[in-house]
Amino acid sequence: MGKKNLSCVCLFTVTILSACSEQQLDLSNREDQQILAKSFVHNFNEARPIDPISSDDISEEEAYQIADYFIEEQLKFRGKIAGYKIGSFSKGQYDNGPVDGLSGPVTAAMFEKGIHPSGAHIDFNCCYMTFVEADFAAVVGTEDINTAETDMEILAALAGFQPFIEMPDMLQTPEGRSEKAGIASNYDFRNGIVGELIKTEATEEWVERLNNFSFKMTNEEGEVLASGEIKSAYEPLYRVRHLRDQMMKRGRPLKAGDILSLGNMGAIRPLKPIPFFDPAIRPLFKGNTATVSYINLDPSGPATVSVVIDR
Repeated sequence: MGKKNLSCVCLFTVTILSACSEQQLDLSNREDQQILAKSFVHNFNEARPIDPISSDDISEEEAYQIADYFIEEQLKFRGKIAGYKIGSFSKGQYDNGPVDGLSGPVTAAMFEKGIHPSGAHIDFNCCYMTFVEADFAAVVGTEDINTAETDMEILAALAGFQPFIEMPDMLQTPEGRSEKAGIASNYDFRNGIVGELIKTEATEEWVERLNNFSFKMTNEEGEVLASGEIKSAYEPLYRVRHLRDQMMKRGRPLKAGDILSLGNMGAIRPLKPIPFFDPAIRPLFKGNTATVSYINLDPSGPATVSVVIDR
């Protein structure tokens, strides 16, 4: 495990480009991990895919080490960390130990220059492969979140929840896709669009609301592109707990104001054909404005978040 031929690593500086056309990296070596992480910046800025990294190439620990170096590089031009996201996983998936070499769900950092207010404009050609995802986010209220044990304690430590659309940039090719490569490349975070904060209280009523609201995705013509219920996807506080636990393992305690992206509620609409997705299940996004509405969550009425696609 560890050694990998990666041609893309020779692109990130003139010095490297002139020195070689292909370089073998030992991904268990910290210096080589840094080289790879710096190469990811080139891929990110050019919206080009990274070279394949299989699960056999690196361990989970090595993947997160590369991710930390990639995060370090992005902090130079994407602003401070605004929060974290968690990958999709089934309830109880990791209760009995590691699964496919992973000790827990995938996590990644989000940056302030990648977080936009509702109504933000995103260019159609912004990314290698992106899509409109109906997401949901919690917002940390106090650092008590790091020691909270019960669901009520977790809810009490949150400022509330936000409508959230994620538009990631998938930097892996279908042939080279792996969860560990996703970890190493910061799980594709590029853009997140947030709605107004929905303030919550630590009550059973709010737990009920969080576990039972519905959503729909529409375009500017009012056409319903997708709909569903949060209970078909996950329990929000369960996802908050696991995201908190994973960040604590990585030595990144949560702080007040952190946005916690909890994952897809059940609607993904690509801007362009994506070979990962079956178009019969995840058809292309139709229109120029995507709005995700959250129904029976906020007592004051439906909450929404929108993004405008500049074609």
